[in-house]
Amino acid sequence: MNSEELLVNLRKLNVPEADIKDLFDIRYKIPYIEVLMGKIFEIPSVYEGDLDLIKKDFPLAYLIGQVTFSELTIKVNPSVLIPRVETEELVLKVIEEQKNREITRILDLCTGSGCIALSLKKAFPKAEVYASDISMYAVSKAQENAEINKLEINLVQTSYFEYFLNHHLTFDLIVSNPPYIPESEDLAPSLKYEPYSALYSGNDGLDSFKEIFFKLPLVLKDSGTAYFEIEASNAMKIVELAHSRLFNYNVELLKDMQKKDRFLKVYHK
Repeated sequence: MNSEELLVNLRKLNVPEADIKDLFDIRYKIPYIEVLMGKIFEIPSVYEGDLDLIKKDFPLAYLIGQVTFSELTIKVNPSVLIPRVETEELVLKVIEEQKNREITRILDLCTGSGCIALSLKKAFPKAEVYASDISMYAVSKAQENAEINKLEINLVQTSYFEYFLNHHLTFDLIVSNPPYIPESEDLAPSLKYEPYSALYSGNDGLDSFKEIFFKLPLVLKDSGTAYFEIEASNAMKIVELAHSRLFNYNVELLKDMQKKDRFLKVYHK
């Protein structure tokens, strides 16, 4: 297959133009601008299966191998979630609300690709930033992304707060995109390729929050703030759970650009 034939097929599959550009420029190492100008390139045979994968809803981000997040290059593969615009929106909210505070230590809980931790390190360069995940593969990918973006963070493989409790570490700022989808919920076909454990959180979608809220007061400084990305349709149940576990804390819902209850903010009264 040559570049002209591939371009026709990608457009037939309604692949967004920006993704087509990234496929040529990044995955195939073929200048897309030259393809548009009519120059024809042979596509290496190793990529012949790409169209079949796309037809099966395989995520384009995994084929391309990276996404842009908060102006950082974040490498991704099926061992980590693909960073979404909602998560980037959360990071921007956190930075805006916390920019005038003295932040010395930050935790990105359930870091995955490391996109949150790295964005916060860039915004708060003097802060000591920790990023944790239960998956050794996620920790490895986050480390790769730290090196690519030349940002120094502390990577930890641990279940939720276990490591930090054992080492008596507390934080001014905790930001997390934990698993939050109920196991009974049907998702878009492309999500079946993303790590199950990073998406689903028990029958009601609350398992991760039950663990997090139970121990949050032990790792969040009295002057600290925690932010979480949540499932909008489950927002009120998550709020109720937070109130039942966090007696001395304010719990606020924050809306995303779509006016959905997408984020939770927790801080001491």
